[in-house]
Amino acid sequence: MKIIVLGAGSIGLVFGGFLAKAGHRVVFLGPEQNVSEIKRHGLFIEGLWGNHLIKNMVGYTNLEELKNKEGKSFDLVLLTVKSYDTENMLKAIHETFADPMLILSLQNGLGNLDKMCQIIGPKWAIAGRVIFGAEIDRPGRVSVTVYAEEVMIGGVENGIDYQKVTEVADILTDAGIPTLPTREINKYIWGKVLYNSALNGLGAILGVKYGFLKEHESSRMLIAGIVQEFFKVSEKENVTLDWPTPGAYLDYLFERLIPATYDHYPSMLRDIQHRKRTEIDSINGAIVEIARKHGIDVPVNWLITALVKTKEKIALGIKI
Repeated sequence: MKIIVLGAGSIGLVFGGFLAKAGHRVVFLGPEQNVSEIKRHGLFIEGLWGNHLIKNMVGYTNLEELKNKEGKSFDLVLLTVKSYDTENMLKAIHETFADPMLILSLQNGLGNLDKMCQIIGPKWAIAGRVIFGAEIDRPGRVSVTVYAEEVMIGGVENGIDYQKVTEVADILTDAGIPTLPTREINKYIWGKVLYNSALNGLGAILGVKYGFLKEHESSRMLIAGIVQEFFKVSEKENVTLDWPTPGAYLDYLFERLIPATYDHYPSMLRDIQHRKRTEIDSINGAIVEIARKHGIDVPVNWLITALVKTKEKIALGIKI
């Protein structure tokens, strides 16, 4: 297959790297620093899934150059940019390439699949739930740090043909990234947002790994508050989750998910450390906005959102 990876962050590099290693033509769009390093030395992936040096990837810093040198037709696009860049990136793809292309979102947060359906159409949109972790050690080098469950991918009802979803899942699995198709992707996306809401922002505020949050009663109480509020919002939105009650989810989180991702640092913490914008608005912030629509009070999620946004502004040097 001929594949574009939009975004050269840790997840984009892992997916693109393994697909290139499996023999697919992979080109990625990313910052100059990563593009230059991978052109010179290749991409090195290490960690839980072994050590791999991949030298058959090509990188570009803008879409026009990519199209001019690689052609106008691709079989698959992996969307791995931050959620706040989703709309602009989709519009850029839509304007640059005349023919529609299959796009798989591998992003955090709520709202990405809706934007894909609006801009490119539901028959070309697949969303993924990713629950393994990776970190860029330095340009051209990424480490798979934690793994909890398979990647789940799917489209909206009456959208993309399910056989195509299954084919993409098989391609990813064959490349070394365990992936399953589903007709219930919305359930999995909300489940991932629940996981991120419980841990990512709080871990960023405290500056700790996920495992630390399990070890202290005060952080467990905050997590419980986040989860209870999340369930109230999901019920109002008629979203089906895999856990019948907040207590059932908390048991699963503390007994299964946190142990599997014990040594993972929150992506929002890394963003703040690197003086970048976080995705808090599409995670806890999204729950706050949906709750407001329904007239629900979610004070813990509001507090987490406000504190992360404050840390973010301090890191970015914004005083307003």
